[in-house]
Amino acid sequence: MRLSSLGRAALGFACSALLAAGLAVAVPATQVAVAQPPNPGEPLSLPAGFALQDTGTGLGAWNLTDFGYLPDDTFIATGKTGDVKWVGPNGPKQLIHLPVSSCCDIGLTGLEIAPDYATSKQIYLARTIPTPTGFTSRISRWTVTGTTEPTGLANEQILLDVPGTIQLHSASGMVADTSGNLWVSVGDNTDTDTWHAEAFRSQDLNSVYGKILRINASGAGVPENPYYDAANPNSAKSKVFASGFRNPFRLSLDKTSGLPLVGDVGWGTWEELNYVVPGGNYSWPCFEGNGPTPGYSTQPQCNGVTNNPPLWTYQHGMAPGQGNSVVAGFVYSGDSYPAAYKGQFFFGDYVSQRIWTLKYNTQGQLVQAPVANAPFGTGLGGPVEFGAATNGDVVYADIASGNVRRIVYVTGNIAPVAKATSTTDPATRTVSFDGTKSMDFDGPASDLTYTWNFGDGTTGTGATVSHTYPASPAKFTATLTVKDKSNGTGSTTLTVAPSNHSPVINLTTPGDTKKFKVDEPVNLSGTATDAEDGPLTITWTSDIVHCAEETTCHTHPDAGGTGGSFSMPFTKHTDSRIDFTAKVTDSQGVTATKTYVAKPNEFKLTLKSNFPASLVISGESNGNVAMVTEGATPNLIAGAKATDGVASFSQWDNGSTNLSRAFTMPGADTVVNATYLTPIDSRYNSDATLRGLLGNPTAAEVKDGSVRYRAYERGRLYSSPQTGAVAIYGHILTKYLALGGHQALGVPQNDETGTPDGVGRYNAFTGNWSIYWTPATGAHSIGGPIRDKWGWMGWENGILGYPATDQVATPTGGGQFVDFTNNASIYWLPTTPGNGTAAVYSQIRSKWLAMGGATGVLGMPITDELAGPNGGRYNNFSNYASIYWHYNSPGSGAWSIMSQIRDRWYLDGGAGGFLGYPVTDELMTPDTIGRYNHFSNNGSIYWTPSYGAQSMCCQIKSKWASLGWEKGYLGYPTSSEYTVAGQPTWRRQNYQGGFITWTPSTGAYDHR
Repeated sequence: MRLSSLGRAALGFACSALLAAGLAVAVPATQVAVAQPPNPGEPLSLPAGFALQDTGTGLGAWNLTDFGYLPDDTFIATGKTGDVKWVGPNGPKQLIHLPVSSCCDIGLTGLEIAPDYATSKQIYLARTIPTPTGFTSRISRWTVTGTTEPTGLANEQILLDVPGTIQLHSASGMVADTSGNLWVSVGDNTDTDTWHAEAFRSQDLNSVYGKILRINASGAGVPENPYYDAANPNSAKSKVFASGFRNPFRLSLDKTSGLPLVGDVGWGTWEELNYVVPGGNYSWPCFEGNGPTPGYSTQPQCNGVTNNPPLWTYQHGMAPGQGNSVVAGFVYSGDSYPAAYKGQFFFGDYVSQRIWTLKYNTQGQLVQAPVANAPFGTGLGGPVEFGAATNGDVVYADIASGNVRRIVYVTGNIAPVAKATSTTDPATRTVSFDGTKSMDFDGPASDLTYTWNFGDGTTGTGATVSHTYPASPAKFTATLTVKDKSNGTGSTTLTVAPSNHSPVINLTTPGDTKKFKVDEPVNLSGTATDAEDGPLTITWTSDIVHCAEETTCHTHPDAGGTGGSFSMPFTKHTDSRIDFTAKVTDSQGVTATKTYVAKPNEFKLTLKSNFPASLVISGESNGNVAMVTEGATPNLIAGAKATDGVASFSQWDNGSTNLSRAFTMPGADTVVNATYLTPIDSRYNSDATLRGLLGNPTAAEVKDGSVRYRAYERGRLYSSPQTGAVAIYGHILTKYLALGGHQALGVPQNDETGTPDGVGRYNAFTGNWSIYWTPATGAHSIGGPIRDKWGWMGWENGILGYPATDQVATPTGGGQFVDFTNNASIYWLPTTPGNGTAAVYSQIRSKWLAMGGATGVLGMPITDELAGPNGGRYNNFSNYASIYWHYNSPGSGAWSIMSQIRDRWYLDGGAGGFLGYPVTDELMTPDTIGRYNHFSNNGSIYWTPSYGAQSMCCQIKSKWASLGWEKGYLGYPTSSEYTVAGQPTWRRQNYQGGFITWTPSTGAYDHR
């Protein structure tokens, strides 16, 4: 939760001459110091040459929300509780008190001076007004009355009413442009500590919540707006300029582009600055900063919403570069600062009290980021609004002190700033003065000298002094003057009433040891008396002090009242207390206060999970352990994945399966458990059939890199990012493990599955392997290119059938093979063309196996079975051999042919040539000298070492055969058949002992 009491400042600066002289507004002598800024631990610092000049607004600490300058350099300031003051040369003057609902973040939160104020006398106010159902955030235009100086406000014209139910994130920021339009920032009006569906109104263009609006002088949308509807200009959509904001409580307009610069306060982790373009969606609640918002981003309303990167984003915390409540500023364009600051965008953080600068280009892109460990300024109070003086100086409203503070640059010595407080002992008329809060921007305060003029003709020196005043008069004006080493001086005055008694307050409280649960009434009563004035009326205030971290406590003013008693329910916000203050002021202006601190009845809430995971208690520094008030309802948010990236969120211990759940804290330390399941456990738990199949777990889940598996009584479940959880069991699991499991074959890709023919079962694996099982074959592996070839040929329904062996190395090494049930094999060799595989089957495979298979004379297949001419089939083999089959061939129809005989056959046309298909294997001649094949067209090829392979056919072959083959007188052929020279119709073949000639007239005859 963040304070959002912010507004818009106009140009100019009042009382500059007074401040330059180092004077300050006088305060009663015994007034107590204002509340501490939200982060008092970091000292005030500014770059060398810069200093602060303060102007009091009369609104007091924790009340100032906005300021705006008039053309005469006086200014108007607004207070959260409804006061509007004009601050002129003689100090603050009340213009009007407006009834407001001022609890928490709401109240009178915004002010804007019309650009034509010199003639129109108009201003704009943003305030919340109570209604029966909550409140409405109202934007109105007012006329300032008075001729020579402002005296009041009149003629309210209502431009916008936004109903609200949660006292947070209302309409607050305003900018009036020179075209007569008003820009308005509207928050999502959603509670902060738990997930709320109302936050998604920021994504709804038909709702004004979570938007930047641009309206005209009557409150209607501007025609140039991106969603303007001419038929319905008063619709919410017509008014919307941009969407997707959470709490955009300050904005300014870029002078060049005219586009808004918006500071959007974050929820859990990030603050944003956005350069806003027409129709832009800045992604809340689906994204915060540049990351998905826990508890929101996984909701279906975020489907399709993408991150719109902010101009700048910084993380929650108090480390360098961090903060907790961004306040957008403006681009410095003056000439009084060093040139390096010109064009820098100044912005601040209310909680961390820091101011940074950045620079962006004309496209709204960051070109110079803030320096995290060297902000422009620290310890600056609680900035809630920025504006520029007439010369361009940066001015801001400090809600912590109630002052408007101007950052000035001085060449040479900067005068020190005097600050003083006092306490009075009326019995002795002794006043104790304290000037230790004085400061010097050029050096340490220890270098200052302190001179007091007590106002009765006497003086004193020192940072702290005491002085006893004479019996009269009743009041004195004391002055503190501080001097630095360069003789620069600064003074402040304060009025003291030495004999005046401070009022006395007596409180009746529930006691300091009492602790409260949410909504438990805190009942207080009291009386106040003053020695001089008698009974006084008590004014009650309450402040919710929220401390998500020890270093980020910040205050939210809440309900108040007057009278002898006050009661309110204890806050529902976690990590918060309530400071109740009873205050009275006597006729001399002396104030007394007493504070009762209502402490939360906190218990330890711990989020645990069975796997290390991101578990967040929202609003509690985003950790998984927090002290939480009894009855508070924080949002518990679980990460979708465990930190191992494998296990997924399953459910909370109440059975909720939503990542985000609202949890009401009981009156005891509590542990809330989130269950994460790995894909294996999730699959097993959700599938009763699978549990029956696998049985009970027998071992813990095992992790091996990205692979996980778990053993059960009758199988295993494996998972990987690619496969999810998959079951494997029975004979296939046994084979899988025997072959080396996932390390050898990869992870199962499917549950054990039946084959389409109903005979077998199989698992496929990520390493391009499968194991198939049938009752007849058992379980066998197949993988890589062989599996690819088998699949291409139809898997088990193809011609090869099921694997009948595992995939193993070939007998000669260098390759692999699988045999199949349909008298088939696939062999793989790295030298085989294509993917290295060759399928051999049926009669050709039978012939090949009969001839010794892979270790036989033919070698291994190097082609699939291919089609030959006239219905034949063949395979080639690695040892320069082939087997050809034809349905008309004798025997099985498959015959081998090798080496030079095959070469000669190919030369003669092969199976489509005049010889036809082989009808014998390659055989040896009886004399063991030659080798031969016979062919289907009455042809043969004979080979001898001396003459090589020679083909013969038809009548010449028949004649040679009749003469006794190679055993006859002709012997072996020494040539193939050829045409006789000069006789184109004659054919002849030479032999060792002669030749045979064929003519058309004689047929074949021999010659010796």
